[in-house]
Amino acid sequence: MMIIAGIFGAVLMTAFGTYYFQNKKRKRKNALLCKALATSVPGFLLAGSLCGERYLQLADRIDVCLQPAYAFTLLAILFYMAADVLLECRFIWGAVCFSIGHICMASGFLLSGESVLHLGENGTFAVDTGLLGLTLAFCAVFAAAACSALHCYFYSLQKKKLFYPMLAYLLILSMMAALAVTAGVRAGFGGSGGISAAKGMIPAAGGLCFAVSDVLLGRNRLGKHRSVVCGALVLLLYYAAVYLFAMRLWI
Repeated sequence: MMIIAGIFGAVLMTAFGTYYFQNKKRKRKNALLCKALATSVPGFLLAGSLCGERYLQLADRIDVCLQPAYAFTLLAILFYMAADVLLECRFIWGAVCFSIGHICMASGFLLSGESVLHLGENGTFAVDTGLLGLTLAFCAVFAAAACSALHCYFYSLQKKKLFYPMLAYLLILSMMAALAVTAGVRAGFGGSGGISAAKGMIPAAGGLCFAVSDVLLGRNRLGKHRSVVCGALVLLLYYAAVYLFAMRLWI
């Protein structure tokens, strides 16, 4: 059932995203609504995956919803929806909303035990030092790559007093993406067979898609000429990232 729902959700996201992309200048309000609705689809799919489990009682469903992975992913999607609208109206506030969304998503990866942390004795968290080192390495690579791609705009950002906020955002984005990739590595090597490897690719691909999408968005926004092709690619990668982050919890 979830496979059919997932395919339908992907088609629906594509329809909403296409409407936004084609009408964002002519029908601004309707386009922004469709942009946010496209982001909401993975959240509805994630919530629907619990409703589809007939063997779960209401109390069990509530308990699952309150687990960090589900709760923080749904919360992150809400902030991403708000950022979708704010980014077009107040770019700075949109970036702040995206930052909060990234922090929520990163918290889900951490507190659910998917990435660096795992439950130890007496319900306390223990740190996997190997995965921690891998996460920090990925974070450094993502941050360095983003700075390299955007370095030509640093001077103009300094003049507008946006340089340090931009660095803070890139660090938050890089850490979230690194945790997603590390979660994928852990899922891929935590089991046996190709199924575990395939499951591991889902959050990892989501983190990579988000990192690339945001860097391309920055270049497209800060550059003198905005590319329509780049704008379409940004949107495609962004929706793919949100979809994959939610998908990791219902497969």
